[in-house]
Amino acid sequence: MIKDLVIFYVKTNYEEYLKSNGIEKIQNDSISSVVDSLYTEKKEHLRGFILNSMREMLKTDYPGDLPINAILNDVFQDDDFNKTKLVQEITSFQSLKDKKNV
Repeated sequence: MIKDLVIFYVKTNYEEYLKSNGIEKIQNDSISSVVDSLYTEKKEHLRGFILNSMREMLKTDYPGDLPINAILNDVFQDDDFNKTKLVQEITSFQSLKDKKNV
């Protein structure tokens, strides 16, 4: 569930970035710097988004913030790995998008 929320969050922010910058895609040589900037800027917001979403979705089954924060601490422990993964995901997503438009 957390992975799905992260993917939703990243995709939403990716689309917002494209829209606010008036572009259809991020140039491949700029993806790393965009991801670095957005990741650093939005990391704590993402944590709050996940916590709030989990509370809302699980309602009475929500285990509490402590176990969710423990998972999130593990997820956010390696920022370099996370940024690399996001660069790969965006590169792959844009490549598939380009193929569909051909």
